Amino acid sequence: MAEVLRFFVQYEAVLYFVLGLGGIVYIYRFWLAWQEISAAIFDLEREASRGRLNQAALSLFVLLVLAVVVFIMTTFVATTVPAQQLLATPTLDFEQMAAQVNTPLATSDQVVLTTPTPLPTVSIDPEGCVPEQIFISEPEAGDSLSGAVQVSGTVDVPNFGFYKFEVARAEEELWLTIQAGRGVVREGVLVESWDTSRLPAGDYVLQLVVTDSSGADLPPCRIPVQIQVGP
Repeated sequence: MAEVLRFFVQYEAVLYFVLGLGGIVYIYRFWLAWQEISAAIFDLEREASRGRLNQAALSLFVLLVLAVVVFIMTTFVATTVPAQQLLATPTLDFEQMAAQVNTPLATSDQVVLTTPTPLPTVSIDPEGCVPEQIFISEPEAGDSLSGAVQVSGTVDVPNFGFYKFEVARAEEELWLTIQAGRGVVREGVLVESWDTSRLPAGDYVLQLVVTDSSGADLPPCRIPVQIQVGP
């Protein structure tokens, strides 16, 4: 299950892009079929157009269901799984590598050890945090967190759609959604209780992402924090 959730979290944007592209294609096909029905003269021609219309409508419904599944998996289900399982990265078996290095070679070929390509480091742009619009007031940048934490701030922008609060390791740009909301918040609570004990200790980045009514993401407000092991 964790592998499936990790896939949804890691490729959330790609999945939405593919589903959105498919939606555009089938909306166009639906419109063409509707035009054909309106212009049809013979019953046989009208029936064929109606079949294409129903097929396009069914495809749109399936794409919508898949989009809802992706949203539920990344926004709600992923938060019920310990974050270390979702943020886990491959580890190297050093004993096995050492054994391979110490094995005599029959030829003069050299043994080349490769390491996995690291994920991009999270960049923090202070201009993304705009007081009275998109802002995290609590915790503050550099705070050390443990146990249950309340997150406060402001989400109040023109053409507001919804917001989501996410966390990622500072050295890996792999975001885990903690909570999402659709209401405007002015100097209030964004997350009532966030259990940081589900994450391994280390340096993290919190981000507040706001999406407007047209579906466009505004520049995220990000702050660095440190998560410690509770008593």
